[in-house]
Amino acid sequence: MNNSIIYLLGHYGVGKLTVAKAICAVTGARLFDNHLINNVVFSLIEADGKTTLPEAVWDATNAIREIAFGVIQQLAPSNFSYVLTNSLGDDPVDRQWYERTVELAARRRATFFPVLLICDEAEHARRIPTAERAANMKHTDVASGIERRRSVPLLPIDHPNRMTLDTTHLPPAEAAARIIAAAERLAP
Repeated sequence: MNNSIIYLLGHYGVGKLTVAKAICAVTGARLFDNHLINNVVFSLIEADGKTTLPEAVWDATNAIREIAFGVIQQLAPSNFSYVLTNSLGDDPVDRQWYERTVELAARRRATFFPVLLICDEAEHARRIPTAERAANMKHTDVASGIERRRSVPLLPIDHPNRMTLDTTHLPPAEAAARIIAAAERLAP
């Protein structure tokens, strides 16, 4: 995989980071998990995965994301590939970050591959409260995670390369293999 941006999207706990790590292990792509950005800020405040965060947190994380995108666009070797992760809702701010990621891929002349990861609600509830998620300062409250899943639709993605993958019963290595195969078919 050469000069690609795979963008794994989905609700909390569907396996974005786990699948991203599996893709990177096989391909050598660079992982840019949304918590790499968020945790810079979360580590400086009380972010326990359950407490509601102040709205100003998102301005700070957006500034960090913009700096990182600048590095990827201007400083990173042109042959590097990236796997990005995020949970984007159907709102204007999240739409802006999705479009900014599409723009980043275009400026790098990279193949852009958005992948929507989904899983059923029971599996989603099982995955949210794990110790690994807590250690990564990720959302761990099942009730609010399920409420978000039910009340905040994911950002609709209309892109010719879009893929949807159900991770409910799919091992991460198999999910990664399917994504890699699809991404390789898209490469010029």
